[in-house]
Amino acid sequence: MAIAMTTGYSSQTEGALLCIEAATDWALSCVDSLAGDRHYILIDYGAADGGTAVGLWQKVLDRLHANHPNAHLTLIGNDLPSNDNQALADNLALQIPRPPKPTVLVSARSFYEPSVAPETVSFGFSATAMHWLSASPGPLNTHTHVLASGDDEALQRFKAQAMKDWNHILELRSRELKVGGRLLTVNLSRDEQGLYLGENGGETRNVHDQLHEIWRGMADEKLISEEQYRSGTVNNFYKSPEEFMAPLKDPNSPAHRNGLRLVDQRTVYVKCPYRRRWKENGDTAAFAAGLMATIRSWSRHSFANAAGTQAADMVYQRLEKRIAEAPDEWSLDYVEHHQMMERVG
Repeated sequence: MAIAMTTGYSSQTEGALLCIEAATDWALSCVDSLAGDRHYILIDYGAADGGTAVGLWQKVLDRLHANHPNAHLTLIGNDLPSNDNQALADNLALQIPRPPKPTVLVSARSFYEPSVAPETVSFGFSATAMHWLSASPGPLNTHTHVLASGDDEALQRFKAQAMKDWNHILELRSRELKVGGRLLTVNLSRDEQGLYLGENGGETRNVHDQLHEIWRGMADEKLISEEQYRSGTVNNFYKSPEEFMAPLKDPNSPAHRNGLRLVDQRTVYVKCPYRRRWKENGDTAAFAAGLMATIRSWSRHSFANAAGTQAADMVYQRLEKRIAEAPDEWSLDYVEHHQMMERVG
């Protein structure tokens, strides 16, 4: 199951950029909490091409340098082996001219694996990455996204895989953090009202339902086979705040035993920037193209893996047409969970 964001991901994901900007205050708080040291290692887990976090890392590096002007700083970008790591390296390199000329590196392995040596990371950060699943939880036969499917049995399977992955990720990060090190995660979530990315409580259409309608329609037209239809599953899961916090509240979890503790948490909502711009300028063609591109940036691999690039491209041609025909019925609103953690002795 290959997971990969589209080429040019950052330029197509303005919403993800806004989610990162909304976490800047907590990122700086994490940096301010760090004790004096000669060397600080900072790592961005699940960075994609790194473009959306350039501004955040500028602020973090500047703050850390101001706090500890004689310390050496190392910034590491990490994602998956399928990632566009050349683009990630290029975006990380934008930080090199900043005092004190930090070292920048790319970790070319998965964030489901160890990334650096134990007890070396001062500050870890991750944004809109940890909802992807490391393995398929099995078939989802009647929809393309489990949270919109209404399938309770499938929901439990996906949740079980998501919690297995999350426990494993936090265990890995707890080993990599120094005592006193901080970890800040900014994850796509679902809130107590059942809102999540693409589902805003009926203000506009459920984006995942729309993707499924297009995919099901292509199967009905015999453009894809029934097997390809069933394989077109977006293998991610938007966890609730309680699910995110669960490993930190369980004294028997590996992360808790390694000393990882909850410092603070919050839910943050980011309204669709493409819709806001359309409301201001009325440019429906630009709205349809931009909203389609941001949805395509994170979902295309699911359909391409199932039925090939031509079928995947057809999904987004039809999606853009739907948006253009009824622009007032479309939005992609974000529900984000921010979780600040610290490793204690």
